[in-house]
Amino acid sequence: MNGLHALTGNHEAVREYVLKWTETGHLLEKLRDLLGFLVPQYAKEGKSQLTVAIGCTGGRHRSVIIANELAEFVRTTHFAVRVQHRDLRK
Repeated sequence: MNGLHALTGNHEAVREYVLKWTETGHLLEKLRDLLGFLVPQYAKEGKSQLTVAIGCTGGRHRSVIIANELAEFVRTTHFAVRVQHRDLRK
Protein backbone atom coordinates (compact mmCIF):
# COMPACT_ATOMS: atom_id res chain seq x y z
CA MET A 1 0.00 0.00 0.00
CA ASN A 2 2.87 2.33 -0.74
CA GLY A 3 1.71 5.91 -0.80
CA LEU A 4 -1.70 4.95 0.56
CA HIS A 5 -0.81 4.61 4.24
CA ALA A 6 -1.56 8.26 5.06
CA LEU A 7 -5.02 7.92 3.47
CA THR A 8 -8.01 6.11 4.93
CA GLY A 9 -10.42 3.50 3.66
CA ASN A 10 -12.75 6.34 2.70
CA HIS A 11 -10.36 7.32 -0.12
CA GLU A 12 -11.11 5.73 -3.49
CA ALA A 13 -7.47 4.74 -4.14
CA VAL A 14 -7.34 2.73 -0.90
CA ARG A 15 -10.75 1.22 -1.59
CA GLU A 16 -9.64 0.08 -5.04
CA TYR A 17 -6.45 -1.43 -3.63
CA VAL A 18 -8.22 -3.42 -0.93
CA LEU A 19 -11.08 -4.56 -3.15
CA LYS A 20 -8.77 -5.81 -5.91
CA TRP A 21 -7.79 -8.88 -3.85
CA THR A 22 -9.73 -12.10 -4.45
CA GLU A 23 -9.71 -12.80 -0.72
CA THR A 24 -11.47 -9.52 -0.02
CA GLY A 25 -14.20 -10.48 -2.46
CA HIS A 26 -14.62 -13.87 -0.80
CA LEU A 27 -14.81 -12.28 2.65
CA LEU A 28 -17.43 -9.76 1.52
CA GLU A 29 -19.46 -12.51 -0.13
CA LYS A 30 -19.54 -14.53 3.09
CA LEU A 31 -20.34 -11.51 5.27
CA ARG A 32 -23.12 -10.38 2.93
CA ASP A 33 -24.57 -13.88 3.02
CA LEU A 34 -24.48 -13.84 6.84
CA LEU A 35 -26.07 -10.39 7.09
CA GLY A 36 -28.62 -11.27 4.42
CA PHE A 37 -29.77 -14.04 6.74
CA LEU A 38 -29.39 -12.26 10.09
CA VAL A 39 -30.93 -8.85 9.41
CA PRO A 40 -34.39 -10.16 8.41
CA GLN A 41 -34.32 -12.58 11.35
CA TYR A 42 -33.62 -9.76 13.78
CA ALA A 43 -36.42 -7.70 12.26
CA LYS A 44 -38.79 -10.68 12.39
CA GLU A 45 -38.07 -11.06 16.11
CA GLY A 46 -38.79 -7.38 16.67
CA LYS A 47 -35.22 -6.46 17.48
CA SER A 48 -34.34 -2.90 16.59
CA GLN A 49 -30.55 -3.12 16.65
CA LEU A 50 -27.77 -5.38 15.42
CA THR A 51 -24.18 -4.37 16.05
CA VAL A 52 -21.51 -5.61 13.66
CA ALA A 53 -17.88 -4.80 14.39
CA ILE A 54 -15.12 -5.14 11.80
CA GLY A 55 -11.51 -4.77 12.83
CA CYS A 56 -8.08 -4.74 11.26
CA THR A 57 -4.59 -3.95 12.46
CA GLY A 58 -4.84 -0.17 12.46
CA GLY A 59 -8.54 0.45 11.94
CA ARG A 60 -8.03 2.99 9.17
CA HIS A 61 -7.98 1.01 5.92
CA ARG A 62 -9.40 -2.50 5.50
CA SER A 63 -11.96 -2.37 8.28
CA VAL A 64 -13.27 0.97 7.01
CA ILE A 65 -13.77 -0.41 3.51
CA ILE A 66 -15.38 -3.64 4.69
CA ALA A 67 -17.71 -1.77 7.05
CA ASN A 68 -18.70 0.68 4.30
CA GLU A 69 -19.34 -2.14 1.83
CA LEU A 70 -21.48 -4.03 4.34
CA ALA A 71 -23.42 -0.89 5.21
CA GLU A 72 -24.23 -0.36 1.54
CA PHE A 73 -25.39 -3.96 1.27
CA VAL A 74 -27.67 -3.69 4.31
CA ARG A 75 -29.11 -0.43 2.98
CA THR A 76 -30.25 -2.33 -0.13
CA THR A 77 -32.45 -4.41 2.19
CA HIS A 78 -34.17 -1.17 3.31
CA PHE A 79 -32.91 -1.29 6.87
CA ALA A 80 -31.35 1.75 8.49
CA VAL A 81 -27.60 1.66 8.98
CA ARG A 82 -25.24 3.74 11.08
CA VAL A 83 -21.51 3.35 10.50
CA GLN A 84 -18.97 4.47 13.09
CA HIS A 85 -15.27 4.21 12.29
CA ARG A 86 -13.81 4.25 15.77
CA ASP A 87 -10.11 4.36 14.86
CA LEU A 88 -10.24 6.42 11.67
CA ARG A 89 -8.43 9.42 13.20
CA LYS A 90 -5.61 7.48 14.85
